[in-house]
Amino acid sequence: MNILLRLQLFFQITGHYASYFLAYIFETIFFLIFVFVSLIAMIYLFRKYMARLQLRYGPNRVGKFGSLQLIADAIKLVGKESILPKLRDDFAYKTAPYIVFIGLVVGFILIPYGDFYWIGSLTITHSDVSLILFFGAIAMMPIGEILAGISSHNKYALLGAMRGVAKDVSFEVPMMLSAIALVMMDSAVNKTPLEFSSLVSTQFIPFGILQPLGLFVFMVAMIARSSYTPFDLSESDSEIVSGYSTEYSGMRFGLFYMGMFGSIFLGSLVISLLYLGGYNGPYSSYAGFIYLLIKGLIMVLISFLIWLSMPRIRIDRFVNFGWKILLPIAIINLIWAGFLTLGVIS
Repeated sequence: MNILLRLQLFFQITGHYASYFLAYIFETIFFLIFVFVSLIAMIYLFRKYMARLQLRYGPNRVGKFGSLQLIADAIKLVGKESILPKLRDDFAYKTAPYIVFIGLVVGFILIPYGDFYWIGSLTITHSDVSLILFFGAIAMMPIGEILAGISSHNKYALLGAMRGVAKDVSFEVPMMLSAIALVMMDSAVNKTPLEFSSLVSTQFIPFGILQPLGLFVFMVAMIARSSYTPFDLSESDSEIVSGYSTEYSGMRFGLFYMGMFGSIFLGSLVISLLYLGGYNGPYSSYAGFIYLLIKGLIMVLISFLIWLSMPRIRIDRFVNFGWKILLPIAIINLIWAGFLTLGVIS
């Protein structure tokens, strides 16, 4: 039984259709709370981690465990005046941050979360093609970034958006080839290889062990997709100020900021699902969600370590790395996955 059916049983006194309606409403509210709490936790964890590594005082000194520093940052962000550029394309300018945030939320909705004790399955949406839907959802986010860069009528914002396009084209092709290799292997034993749950259930041995090259390519591509160091060229403060978000302030900038941290957490959960066994583990019918959360947090810490320790890559080397190194590795991994699939079938 999943959380939706439990909520429907709770509200069944209101009638069949009304109970399902209320169950969907409350499930959506619970989910949005989960997303916001996760984003706040990610930002808090990052500030603490960054403070430890870079000897910053605020996140470790202000309030108990540095908790007041995060509140101070939030008040500062909300209290900032929302300054609008005079020559903006108004609709596109105001819509862009919401497109990024909606793409992120839809991405969270589509992935499976496993079971959690008596509540049962926490998965929100069930689909036979959830993997394709997920890639479609996260593809919305670059649209918002490009709109932000173009609609601001600022040359630095436009340059940042164009760099973002170069990044997405260079790294999403290898990422898709890595995903196709997983689908190929899963298709040998499952009839629904385009579903996240199917890919997780097949991993008696995690795909990260069978396809280490695929794991490497997918992880690098997801880091590039999240646009943090060393792949933060679309927001390089020393060259193009803040890139596509240069002309944004207040909560509109905050949505872009949360979108970046949300992408890190979402990417970490997806890597855990596709390559690390996801919610599989001992007694996973009770604690599957915990396994997924632990694996996801480990990937988040690795991402933060990369963010804080790697230098920024120059734009030409950045694009060359995607096309000349990651793409051939992804093709080799695809061929290797073909051999593994033929071995399973035979």
